[in-house]
Amino acid sequence: MPGSPVLRLRWHPVTSIQTRCRECPRITRTEVDEMQLEKYLQREGLVQELFPDYDQSQREAIMGYRGGYYLCPICWDRTFPEEDE
Repeated sequence: MPGSPVLRLRWHPVTSIQTRCRECPRITRTEVDEMQLEKYLQREGLVQELFPDYDQSQREAIMGYRGGYYLCPICWDRTFPEEDE
């Protein structure tokens, strides 16, 4: 229909990254958009800006993938326990 808006979907390749915990043998696998990951690796944006739909533990794994230091959620809680108020 002439004049109707056209919805164009852009498909971006997805890759699975693996981030190893520094305290235990756990490996966290996270599926990420390759283009967004490349932007993050090139420091073209903050992890929360480039991956807004990911939860905190997924973003931590992505940061660990780039930075080389990562604690899985279990080891994080053991290392940094929340104090009761």
